[in-house]
Amino acid sequence: MARNRSVRPRRAKRRIEPIVLALLLIVSFVGFSGSSKAVFSAASPMRAVEAAEPLTDAREPLVLPEPLAESATLRETRIAGRGFTYCANGSIDSPPTDVSRVIVVIHGNDRRACSVAAAALAAGAPEERANTLVVAPWFPLRDDRVNPNTHLFWSYHSWSRGDESANDDVRISSYAVVDEILDRIDHPKTIVVGFSGGGQFVGRYSAGTSREPQRFVIANPSTYLYWSPERPGATQKQLAECPTYNDYRYGLNKLNNYMGEVDEETLKRRFAERRVTYLLGTYDNDPRSASLDNSCGARTQGTHRFERGERYWNYLPSVFGPRIHQRHRMIVVPKVGHNANQMFQHPESHTALYG
Repeated sequence: MARNRSVRPRRAKRRIEPIVLALLLIVSFVGFSGSSKAVFSAASPMRAVEAAEPLTDAREPLVLPEPLAESATLRETRIAGRGFTYCANGSIDSPPTDVSRVIVVIHGNDRRACSVAAAALAAGAPEERANTLVVAPWFPLRDDRVNPNTHLFWSYHSWSRGDESANDDVRISSYAVVDEILDRIDHPKTIVVGFSGGGQFVGRYSAGTSREPQRFVIANPSTYLYWSPERPGATQKQLAECPTYNDYRYGLNKLNNYMGEVDEETLKRRFAERRVTYLLGTYDNDPRSASLDNSCGARTQGTHRFERGERYWNYLPSVFGPRIHQRHRMIVVPKVGHNANQMFQHPESHTALYG
């Protein structure tokens, strides 16, 4: 009996040893896996570098330039942490590198970004269009049914004067949006163009921005930014009956946050030094135009768009001296009214966009 008792423990021991060994292996493997990052980073730095080499930096992903398309289509990007829509024939996040010029064109109060982008493209000859990136930002209103939790939007008229977006938790000036677009594209030959409400946008933006595009083109706006309380052609009665006529967006009183980032002298200096082209259609002379700004501040500048443009052009030397007309240029487009396609495609204005 004693012999049998001495054999049984040895057999039990053999059965336990494989189980214990397996458990030890599992514990060791789990411990190694949980601390593998620490082991690679501290004990084996060369192996960590080798493992990371095939991966791109998550902060700066590798983005190849996008080919230039023949026509402009709606595209999406993110600005200030929100979605933003624009119409273009190339991406602003991976802009084409083989373009000879960039045209950033601002829509009017109809907010038809692709329409104004197509008008700017059509203004060029085929060989010019083949080498031009056209970008038209879209500044939507809440009525345009954008999701305020995911996309930027503005209130009526606020986008054209550079006010901040109307989102509850994100506020960014529409002018700062264009600053961001120019920064991303970063092309030496960039022209910023605006038609109608977009012309008002560009007129004020040309003074407010610190960016230096090659040229600003202001086409058929309802109003202009005046640099003094004078309004040539307006009566004293008109001015007296409109105490807000010199408030921003018509004058320099009560500037918004973007325009007020610098003092008035800096705004004037920038505006005087910029290359600016004004496009006026001789038939844009309807004082009853549905899209014409007919507020009292606007009426002190003239009765219709063509008259307001002529008055403003003649007013500029009284503030900046006659040399302003050396850097600023006015092109009168005959027999054309308030129509972006006709304005941009007319031979008289071709050089403003493609010259």
